[in-house]
Amino acid sequence: MVMSQPWPALLAAPHPCDHVVQLYTDDGFLGRAVSHFIGTGLARGEAAVVVATPEHCQDLVETLGTRLDVEETLARGQLVIRDARTALDRFLRPAGPDPVAFRTFVSEVLDPIEAAGRTPIRIFGEMVNLLWREDLPATVRLEALWSEVLMERQVTLLCAYQIDNFDRHVHRGLLHQISRSHSHLVPVEDYTRLEEAVDRAYTDVFGAGPDTAKLRELMAVYPMTTTRMPAPQAALVALRELRGDIADAVLERARDYYLTGR
Repeated sequence: MVMSQPWPALLAAPHPCDHVVQLYTDDGFLGRAVSHFIGTGLARGEAAVVVATPEHCQDLVETLGTRLDVEETLARGQLVIRDARTALDRFLRPAGPDPVAFRTFVSEVLDPIEAAGRTPIRIFGEMVNLLWREDLPATVRLEALWSEVLMERQVTLLCAYQIDNFDRHVHRGLLHQISRSHSHLVPVEDYTRLEEAVDRAYTDVFGAGPDTAKLRELMAVYPMTTTRMPAPQAALVALRELRGDIADAVLERARDYYLTGR
């Protein structure tokens, strides 16, 4: 499904049960997105939970410190920070995430926040980013467990994967497995640049003219997925589903135009 709003608007005002996935290769983009998502919620009086690596937690604390008193926010329980690897080790088993242990972890974090009346709650988590290269099926299962929690608790979750959206191997299956558990996909930082890159890539491969423009328009609404994404991203996904032999050529050109503008 096509998502018209840019990612800052999505992350500033998410809806309960939204399960957003962000792809990134640059830690700077990750930091800007997470600080916007968490910081906007805290500024509105909402609660926030961060389950991330120590490095990303520290970066977030420093960024949030430019707009609010982080120590005070932590002290009153409006902001909760947990180490992603430590949390993952609590419920991950050889067969995958243990549902009971996972829910125990979630309850320990969310119950005190809800008891204090600090809702809505926004969660940023990157346990899945630590897990997907080691065990993709376990990662997909963990995303499903999170989706159950979102529905039960009416909270919002932002996940992040350090994955290149223009990698052809990602588009050959991994992207589908990751995105299908999410309500929204944030594939890149600059949606306008992505639009221009995909337009030019389609023109290179299919030729200039109204037929190519119409094809790209149709591709944007074709994907049989409930995951909302920018129209140019949907056009890449749909072409992969219909003509995988051509999709690589379009994706390669889109990458070049997006990264270099050439």
